[in-house]
Amino acid sequence: MAAMGGNQRQMMEDAAEDKFPEGLRVLAVDDDRVCLKVLEVLLRHCKYQPTMVMDAKKALKILRAGKEQFDLVLTDVRMPDMDGFQLLELIGLEMDLPVIMLSVDCDKKAVMKGINHGACDYLMKPVHTNELKNIWQHVQSRRRSQAISHMSRDNDDDQRVHPGTLAKNKDSKSKSNEKDGSNENKESTRASTTHKNTRVKWTIELHNKFLEAINQIGLDKAAPNKILELMNVDCLTRDNIASHLQVYFLSPCLILMFALLLFIV
Repeated sequence: MAAMGGNQRQMMEDAAEDKFPEGLRVLAVDDDRVCLKVLEVLLRHCKYQPTMVMDAKKALKILRAGKEQFDLVLTDVRMPDMDGFQLLELIGLEMDLPVIMLSVDCDKKAVMKGINHGACDYLMKPVHTNELKNIWQHVQSRRRSQAISHMSRDNDDDQRVHPGTLAKNKDSKSKSNEKDGSNENKESTRASTTHKNTRVKWTIELHNKFLEAINQIGLDKAAPNKILELMNVDCLTRDNIASHLQVYFLSPCLILMFALLLFIV
C-alpha cells in the first residue's frame, strides 16, 4: 500500500510537470485585502494555484512549516510588523525560492534594494495579467541554475576521483618508497575537499558583508575571488561565494533588471 501511494504521488507530480506552468504554486502576501483578492483572481485566471496571506510573519511561518510546497512567492513591499524586504531576505537565507516584489513605489532605490536582497523581479501595482503569465519563467530559471550547479559538483567529484584511480596503477615498489608522502598528500587532499564542500549558513550579517563587497566592486565586475578577498571570512571558500552569487545575481532576469535600471539613469 505504501509503495502504491508513493507511485500515485509520483504520477501526480509527473502529470503536474507535464502541464507546467499550469498549477504553479504561488504564495501571495499583501496586507491590503482588496489588492490580495484582485491578485488571487488574476493568478487563478493564469491557471496557477495561489495561497493568499495578509501577514508576512504568517507567510514565513507557513514556509518554515513545510507542509505546503510552493514554487514562487509574491509579496508586497510595504506591510506592518514585517515588510516585504525583511521577508525576502529571510526566504533567501533559509530556503531556495524565487521572490517577486510588488509595490506602488517605482523609486530606483526601492527597486535596487529589492535586487540587492535577492528579488528576481519587481512589479508595479496594479499588476496586469500579462505580467503574471510570465512569472513562471523565474521558476524555470531557478531550476536550470540548480541543475547546472549539481552537474558542476558532480564533475568536481569525478575529477577528484580520477587521480586516486590512476595512482593505483603504479608498481608496488614505487608505492612502498612514496608511502609516507602519499599518505600526507591524501590527508591534505581530504582536508581540502572537506573544506571546499563545507555548507555555509548565510546569516544576515554574512549576507550583508557579501552585499557590501558587491557594492564596492560593482555588479558588472563582481567575481568570486574578488568578493572572497573583500569579505575576508575564514569559513568561506570561492565555491561558497560562486554559489551565493549565482542565486542572487546571475539569473537572466536580474541582469535584465539591472540593465534597465542603468538605462533609466
